[in-house]
Amino acid sequence: MTELTLLERVDAILAQHGIISQPDGEDRTTYISCGLIGCRLRISQDERMLRCLISFPIYVPDYQRLAMAEALCRINFPLYSGAMEMDMHDGELRFRNGLPILDSVPTQEQLDWLIFWSWGFARRYSMALLEVAVGACDPEVAVAKVEAVGRQMMLEERQE
Repeated sequence: MTELTLLERVDAILAQHGIISQPDGEDRTTYISCGLIGCRLRISQDERMLRCLISFPIYVPDYQRLAMAEALCRINFPLYSGAMEMDMHDGELRFRNGLPILDSVPTQEQLDWLIFWSWGFARRYSMALLEVAVGACDPEVAVAKVEAVGRQMMLEERQE
């Protein structure tokens, strides 16, 4: 029996959740739901890293890019892994994360974490990004609203 490649293992993990990815060159892509918006998930591999990129269908207009840059700094500051980013040229928004595969084969748990933690993080902040992009909310307030919900959930979990 042949051993599955890393990207075949990723395909299997996604399929277990009813998600079918498509080959895109050497990468795998699929569309995912991030709250009110649909995003594109791309998984790619080279000899040193497995990468996860989630592209938002939000292109920030020129006049909102400074506000969005502030929001992204607020979102990224506490992160240990991954980062929200914006292309300053066209305003494209994305979340990127990676898993080093230097000298070992990632476990199932590590692959799940890379994919589903990244997806959950993107989904968590998608509405805040949208609000800032259209000028409906100040960056500090948009991010604070998301984080307040997270703090409330943690408090509720502690009380159970």
